[in-house]
Amino acid sequence: MLALKLSRSDKRIVSVSSIAICAAILINTILVWPGLDRHPEFETFFVIAIIIALFPPAAADLLDRRWRNAVNAKLPDLIKNISDAQKTGMSFPKAIEYSARVDYGPLTKELRKTVAQLSWGWTYEEAMQDLAKRIDTPLAHRMAAMLIEVGRAGGRLHEVLDSVYAHFREVQDIERDRKRQLIPYVMTIYASFGVFLFLVYILFSTLFFQAKQLASTGTYFLSGLNTELYYIWFFHMAVVEAVISGFVAGKMGEGAMSAGLKHALILLLISILAFAFIIRPP
Repeated sequence: MLALKLSRSDKRIVSVSSIAICAAILINTILVWPGLDRHPEFETFFVIAIIIALFPPAAADLLDRRWRNAVNAKLPDLIKNISDAQKTGMSFPKAIEYSARVDYGPLTKELRKTVAQLSWGWTYEEAMQDLAKRIDTPLAHRMAAMLIEVGRAGGRLHEVLDSVYAHFREVQDIERDRKRQLIPYVMTIYASFGVFLFLVYILFSTLFFQAKQLASTGTYFLSGLNTELYYIWFFHMAVVEAVISGFVAGKMGEGAMSAGLKHALILLLISILAFAFIIRPP
């Protein structure tokens, strides 16, 4: 699974750069093709700008979220190994150094850096606080605080560590169960967006199609009907709904608005494909 550690400043740079490029494309498009009724030129660049604004931040957030989830998944194993090392009579810092020999995936690099800091003369409290700061997840901060308190107590504290390990496993099980329970709600958002596109398709394939046929016969009250303009308006509505629904899905499913970037991008691509190949103006 592809994952990458990105700091908040890295993700901020990606987001600002994407938004700046998006704004530059839109400004250039408005100056070159003035007005919102120049289809398809303005629409094409409008879509490209929105995709550029969403795709890099969505990819950065997804890679970083995968990295942090992979680290969180290994934190209980680290606590268990420290406990097992304590059972052999090792001191707490030595137990941490011994546990760092095990492969924890993305956590391994960060843990070995912590061991190096201990060898440089850092106290285990400073090293654990720095580890939590580098990982920067609620579970990592909680683990660091617990391990610091355990280390301060001294002695063979494997029973306490076993309790901490059980607590962390229970927290992860609860989080996984919460995500499973919220999947139907996220799917409901996708379904409601699909219903919106289906209604637009029915509207253009029936009502607007028949109105266009009547207008072609010279019917007076339909002579000014502009289905192309309605098509553009509904496309804009689909884009707005895709972005908003995506952020709502991310907040509901993963508890973070940034997690909605990938959902917004998926819904946006669905709307583009629908309006390009299925929903057509009569």
